Amino acid sequence: MRHFTTTIRVKEAACTILALLVLVINIDQVVAETVPTEQTGERPVIGLVLSGGGARGASHIGVLKVLEELRIPIDVITGTSMGAIVGGMYAYGYSVEEIEKHLGETDWDAIFRDEPPRKSRSFRRKQDDYNFLIKQEAGVKEGKLIIPKGLLQGQQLSLRLKSLTLLAPTDFDVLPIRFRAVAADIESGEAVVLRHGSLSTAMLASMAIPGVLAPVDWNDRLLVDGGFANNVPVQLAHELGADILIVVDLSSELQGRDGLTSPFSILNQILGITIQRNSAEQLKKLTSDDILIQPDLSGYSSTDFWRTSEMIDSGVVAAELNTQRLGQLSISKEDYAEYLTAVRQRDTESPTIDRITFDNQTPLSTDVLKSHITVEAGDKLDIPALEEDIHQLYGMNIFERVDYNVLQDDQQKELNVEAEEKEWGPHYLRFGLIMETDFEGSGIFNLATSHTMTLINRLGGEWRSELQIGHDQRLVTELYQPIDNRLRYYFRTSLGYYETHFAQFESGQQVADLDVSYSTFLLAGGRQFGNWGQLEVGAYAASGDSSPRIGDLSTPTNDINAGAWVVTFSYDQLDSINIPRSGLLANISWSAGKEALGAEDEQDTLRVNGLWAGTWNKHTLMLWGGIAGVIHTDVPADDAFSIGGLFNLSGYRKSELSGRYAGMMRVIYLREIGDSRSVLKVPVYVGASLEAGNVWNDRDEIRFDSLLLAGSISLAIDSPIGPIYLARGFAEGGRRESYLYLGRTFTFL
Repeated sequence: MRHFTTTIRVKEAACTILALLVLVINIDQVVAETVPTEQTGERPVIGLVLSGGGARGASHIGVLKVLEELRIPIDVITGTSMGAIVGGMYAYGYSVEEIEKHLGETDWDAIFRDEPPRKSRSFRRKQDDYNFLIKQEAGVKEGKLIIPKGLLQGQQLSLRLKSLTLLAPTDFDVLPIRFRAVAADIESGEAVVLRHGSLSTAMLASMAIPGVLAPVDWNDRLLVDGGFANNVPVQLAHELGADILIVVDLSSELQGRDGLTSPFSILNQILGITIQRNSAEQLKKLTSDDILIQPDLSGYSSTDFWRTSEMIDSGVVAAELNTQRLGQLSISKEDYAEYLTAVRQRDTESPTIDRITFDNQTPLSTDVLKSHITVEAGDKLDIPALEEDIHQLYGMNIFERVDYNVLQDDQQKELNVEAEEKEWGPHYLRFGLIMETDFEGSGIFNLATSHTMTLINRLGGEWRSELQIGHDQRLVTELYQPIDNRLRYYFRTSLGYYETHFAQFESGQQVADLDVSYSTFLLAGGRQFGNWGQLEVGAYAASGDSSPRIGDLSTPTNDINAGAWVVTFSYDQLDSINIPRSGLLANISWSAGKEALGAEDEQDTLRVNGLWAGTWNKHTLMLWGGIAGVIHTDVPADDAFSIGGLFNLSGYRKSELSGRYAGMMRVIYLREIGDSRSVLKVPVYVGASLEAGNVWNDRDEIRFDSLLLAGSISLAIDSPIGPIYLARGFAEGGRRESYLYLGRTFTFL
């Protein structure tokens, strides 16, 4: 009996101990669920998922700020589009402050233009701006018209991303934080996970907006913006081993009926539906442990890069709403400091280049490429200087892409420069039009096209022909040939045929209209100075005739015979010829008519022109002037120069005033209206001008008190097809002229 009792007591004690153990285990489980990781000493693998959204991706920076304040370590990052750029930089070792600084300093307007700033382009390419042809070109190959795969090739964006991630490892698993970018295969529509290769190229591919940026060739697949296949790569982060995800979703709300007012808005809606559907599918894969952050970005566009700071704040607010749940992932100050030390191992020192190689995929001589790259073996790499060299190469307008990489082999660093010819070249077509009317029955309309064949030899010679029909007709063909590897020295020769109409006025009334036709020949050579100036010497000859079309038809036909030596020096650092906002342009031209070259009379002609522009905030001021005259001869030259038209004594009709000498001064003010800071938007200006000038037939008549005063008010649009002006001109004596003008108005004496 005593034994039985003892047995019962032992069993009771065992049950009591077992119950206590169960209680302790349950308490431990509760504590593990409620106590922050910094107190338990162990933590889960944390993944960060960053969606696409264009400029709205700045919100990711705000979320990262809060995560760092809460001391939350990130072990895995997956990103799409702008999420791939922010995520890739963070994975590479940039701090949040550095990412914010770099994105804030980026000139997004310049990024979304392929061509380098005009000031960095070659002088030859700057001269192309003086015609009125639209910049967008098409190629001709095997009898077919070929257009580029995107409005932009991504040259400037590629260089920017390259400069930020130059020395990143090519295996994204060995980045300080494991990383994956997501793109879409434009042929199949499949999502493509980018896990190794050039980090900058992976970012570019993930953000290659179809139709805007050309697809990126990645291992023989054409990749575009990953948002169209997987905008919120949740499942990918889980597959990389993340236990808990922090997901930042920037998907925009779809428009209601009231917002669908244009073909563009409807197309944008269709794209938005596609992105929302794949985002919704991914968000269904979230678990109860995952944390979803959705910043309020209503009112923000995917192109509002200038509003970066506001969208960063939106990310901060959205993350702070989840502080309680996020706080459970916090670790101690000591552990977080150790974590930051481990992930901020990015090499920030410029590498010393041991050798330079070129991957030249064009007919252009590699010596030409070499002569444009100023880096030498043994130099520390100066990225801004290298980018300027690449700008000048790309500015030749014959390359689809000029890129560079720093490769390491046997402890040596190699700078490799890669140049790729345009896929749609070397035959290019461009088109353009010019239109002018005074709303009183007088107007001008011209339509033009040009064909350019580039790379006709290894020094980059080109052959261009232009055809224009309308009020002013012309057919011109020109051969342009550089003669050294730096492309500084050149010669050019051209043949042209022109037909135009020239109005004649007396006392402000048109009394005749002349038909003028003539042929020209030019042979010239010169020297370009960097990308800012050019000196050219040439011989020019012309022959033709003029006859009355309206007016006294009995007036006899006049022969036109001209021949001269011409010397011209030009300086051009304007940012734009259409509507200049900064820079300086000046040119001096002297021609000496010689009977030996076909001139009827020997005479000298001098022209001096200058234009300066400066901009402060939305205010632009231009100072523009010129003088010209026929000198060193007594032969009459009453119609040598003409003035009249918009900004050329705006109250007078075009070419109303003509004389042997001419002078003009203008002050033009423009004020940008609306907001064109979002990329791909068109600037609009209101403006006014004050002008003074005149023409004279006798040098003794040239006095300040003989200047005529005029002015204008205008509305100007810097459109993709050229500047458009709606203006009203005024001049002394109550003169009024109205103008609707499509085309460049900044013509020179």
